[in-house]
Amino acid sequence: MLTFYSQERWNNWINQVKESKFKFDPTAEGLGREGIVFLDMEEDVILALCKITGKLQLGTIPKEDAAINIQNMKEIVLAKVEEPLDEDKEGMIVSVQSSLVGAFAAAECFVSGDFDPKQKIDALIVEAAKSEEADDMDKVFELMGKAGALVFAGKKFDSDKVMDKIPPESFVAEGVDGLDTITAVLAGGIDYTDDSDDGDD
Repeated sequence: MLTFYSQERWNNWINQVKESKFKFDPTAEGLGREGIVFLDMEEDVILALCKITGKLQLGTIPKEDAAINIQNMKEIVLAKVEEPLDEDKEGMIVSVQSSLVGAFAAAECFVSGDFDPKQKIDALIVEAAKSEEADDMDKVFELMGKAGALVFAGKKFDSDKVMDKIPPESFVAEGVDGLDTITAVLAGGIDYTDDSDDGDD
């Protein structure tokens, strides 16, 4: 069975975070040059997820292999980082992991086929935000998973149309960041012909 992501690959990103000089600056716009590593590590995970869902769509891997790969990736990426890191770096990794929770839910939903291609992504996200306000997190995961599955399936998504309809400091808002990254990775084009997907960076 092809492996799309490895523990070594994740560890490599953690080491890059350790070596960075990143410090959180609330007055700065964006994460700054040293913070790019967090965007890159998130994009790298989503690239692997896009390869899994893409190969499933192409029929080059079975559904069972796709599901196992996603589960293995979750166990690697969402585990608590045991490496000693300062508060700013640790907080950013937790933020990356929070964004990726939605991406994993989306990939799982896509693989299971438990979504309606006719549904609107924006409407699902707004409904998810209402569910989060009602503290119904199971419903939030379900709705964000369906929204993300539509993105993996190639449906167009513009986050600018929903950001003013959801609380900025929320799980759903972090999930939307993840959907943005999926959209960007898919738009950049993915090489599905290379089967050595588990190589380290």
